[in-house]
Amino acid sequence: MQPERGAQPVGAAAPRPADAPAPRASEHGGAQPGEPRGPLPIERKEFQLPGAIVAWWAWVIFAVACLADIAVTGRDHTAAEIAVTLVAITGLAYACALRPKVIADSSGITVRNPLRDHRVPWGSVIAVDLRESVQVHCQREPGAKHGEVIHSWALYAQRRSRLRAGFIGQTDRRRLPRASCGPDPATHDEARKITNQSPVQIMAAKLDGLAQDARERGAAAGPRLVTWAWQPAAAMLAPAVVLVLVVTAFR
Repeated sequence: MQPERGAQPVGAAAPRPADAPAPRASEHGGAQPGEPRGPLPIERKEFQLPGAIVAWWAWVIFAVACLADIAVTGRDHTAAEIAVTLVAITGLAYACALRPKVIADSSGITVRNPLRDHRVPWGSVIAVDLRESVQVHCQREPGAKHGEVIHSWALYAQRRSRLRAGFIGQTDRRRLPRASCGPDPATHDEARKITNQSPVQIMAAKLDGLAQDARERGAAAGPRLVTWAWQPAAAMLAPAVVLVLVVTAFR
């Protein structure tokens, strides 16, 4: 049986009227120019200076060796005091050296300090820069007089490194113009600045770039969340209490 003339075949898309608007790109999974592009598509990244990790493991090796020696040879009260002191210092080293870091993921940035964690959505991060330490500048929350600045315990710049970076910048500004032949001076200066940057400067620039990209994608702002970290607090407090008891009560 032949289909009637002008009939629509089964399963075919209906024709679009000439005056009907074209479908939006978002209806097919895309995005129109200027529209928010959603959360930042990055994997979880942790920023931490390698020196802190090296110092932590160096202390752990030293403490384990000392505790093993005390377990074999120490049988008096002084040995107990030394052992508890080593454990107390280990808890302090964990809280101040190993735990602090800055974590970036698809939804925001987390500044983990020894005793507190600061969680900020990307949309609330104005900028990330470096002074004595990496600073995360947050939007002003309702009712606050100014925006919050979060200082990272993990990412810090030594005074000598800051003076060196400033000296390099002044030297670049005072340099005489180069001849027209040879490599591009702008490219050479840019490569030289990148080479002379410290690891913490590179990390701060990376975090600031992630925050800028997230703002351009229209990341939603939100309140800053601050939580206490009880695990490092317990790691420092419990050995300290035991040490006081060993020194004062168990003589």
